[in-house]
Amino acid sequence: MEWSLHIRDSNDVRNPAAPAPEIARHFGAVRFTRFAFGTEFCENLLPSEDALRDVARAGARLTFLTPYVSDRGVARLRRLFTLLEDAEVVFNDWGVLRLLRAEFPHLTPVQGRLLNKSLRDPRVTSIYAETAASAPEPALRVLQRSNLDNTSYLALLERYGVRAVEMDNLPQGTDTSFASNGILVSMYVPFGFISTSRVCMAAGLHYRARDKFQPGAPCRHECQTHQLEYAYSNSPFSNRDQKFLLKGNTYFYRHTDAMLAWLAAEASKGRIARLIYQPSLPMYFS
Repeated sequence: MEWSLHIRDSNDVRNPAAPAPEIARHFGAVRFTRFAFGTEFCENLLPSEDALRDVARAGARLTFLTPYVSDRGVARLRRLFTLLEDAEVVFNDWGVLRLLRAEFPHLTPVQGRLLNKSLRDPRVTSIYAETAASAPEPALRVLQRSNLDNTSYLALLERYGVRAVEMDNLPQGTDTSFASNGILVSMYVPFGFISTSRVCMAAGLHYRARDKFQPGAPCRHECQTHQLEYAYSNSPFSNRDQKFLLKGNTYFYRHTDAMLAWLAAEASKGRIARLIYQPSLPMYFS
């Protein structure tokens, strides 16, 4: 299994971050052989051309992460793709895949995790995980599945030359049985995303109440300095201490020890081709 590190800039290629202690406890020694750069969640965080050029020149095996985008974002990505010679590109927008196939066939497309349709709210799904021992196995398997279990969907990916996908480690477990069809599976640690939006709470901090939560608000990259933590304190179940994090336009959850143990077991069975380690919430701006 391969390990990839999500980096902020070219300095992280030369001096990669050490994984958190809980990663080493479950997975042992980690050696990064690939680097992920870019953003999955907001086109306002796309790196500059100079930043991407610096990372590309560092000589690393590179995976370039891209978000869902507007027409303006597509235009920016077109310029950035011209700087890449031999790289993977993670797409979370079908228009980006079309751009790759039409104009940049030398780049390798990888389906991003935002295009996976899964039940992923930890306020609910952590309950399924707790009751897995007593829950009917067929019901639990349904809750672990995604659109990647659909043979027609896999055929669509194959038609467009997509042979690898990225996923989240879900609180209730993630069904990766579709990988037997030859699809390579990558998963992120230690953060998963819950939901994302074009409306950014951080960008609206300076607005009057009636003007907040408007799409397309001017961005000053407030997400780089502001982060909120929520606790589901009124849960009727045992997950009252379940926390989730808001950074910019996206909600995240952090993997529990039980989730990391499950992921390590799946990796030991050879079902996961790559793990991507993100040292902090993946809302980097370069």
